[in-house]
Amino acid sequence: MAVNRDHPSESLEFQAERFADHLGKISSFLDENSSVSIESVVLSEAPGKRISGRIAFPRNPLVLFDYRVFLDPESGFLTVDQSTFSVIRGHEGREPLVRWDYIRSPRSNIPCAHIQIHSHGDEWTHALLLSGHDSRRARRRIKNEARTPRIANVHLPVGRSRFRPCLEEILLFVIDEFGAACTPQARDALHRGIREWEKIQLRVAVRHDRAVALEALEE
Repeated sequence: MAVNRDHPSESLEFQAERFADHLGKISSFLDENSSVSIESVVLSEAPGKRISGRIAFPRNPLVLFDYRVFLDPESGFLTVDQSTFSVIRGHEGREPLVRWDYIRSPRSNIPCAHIQIHSHGDEWTHALLLSGHDSRRARRRIKNEARTPRIANVHLPVGRSRFRPCLEEILLFVIDEFGAACTPQARDALHRGIREWEKIQLRVAVRHDRAVALEALEE
């Protein structure tokens, strides 16, 4: 996952600082006291940078983000090795309600991009009822106090229309997380289906924005 598309010849420090500045600007729109930090780390592939920050909303929740980035040796682009976005009810240090993870090269068969729900139903109920009221769904929940919110009422984003999971990924999730029976041939077929889905979506993305596709080919 490359995060820079302009000047691949620039140094790790320069590109990481620019990315951190971008994250800081986004954070400041939501929380004027937000913070972003950057530090050097050693990753498995190359020297890298860790860019992390926090965004506190007036009435819960707290959002933490953490990136591990490095320069791709072939393209020179700043590339994400790992990222985590955590939504926490209450103070920092508590277990998150939910976490979005990306791991560029996972060491097991977990999906490289995935969502983990940590908290039980009561934590979600409190968070949904006691947080803000600046969205239509939040106002609807407050208005209908007789109906207790459930985790099922929460819609977790997973890549919009272009990069959403395909059925084969969901089937692998059931196989790997719940231990469902699967023959090697079936697993191979599922992986082939995922690769074909990625090709289809790539074709759609190229047709949708040919100019960006041409820019990428010229880099």
